[in-house]
Amino acid sequence: GSGDLHLRNRWTKLKRDLLVKFGAWTRNPGFPEGVYTDPDTGLPVADKSREYRIALKEEKIPELREYLKTVAVAFRQKVIYFFNGKEVEFIENPER
Repeated sequence: GSGDLHLRNRWTKLKRDLLVKFGAWTRNPGFPEGVYTDPDTGLPVADKSREYRIALKEEKIPELREYLKTVAVAFRQKVIYFFNGKEVEFIENPER
């Protein structure tokens, strides 16, 4: 990513979509910080994130995975970090 803040309307659409498609969402306050190694450059990248939690029946998880691909495109993310309640998954941006 560029390091620029995402537009407010993207966050608004994300929250609206999560409510309409999945019935609810919870966002942890603040902005968790971390560092990861960029797979393309091999360099460390500092990042601030937002964490959303959605309680779903297991059969709805594939639908959420597919939706997160569109989120990765909209927010121009290489991957979205997704914890499915059992293990971490990396939802890849299909346009990369």
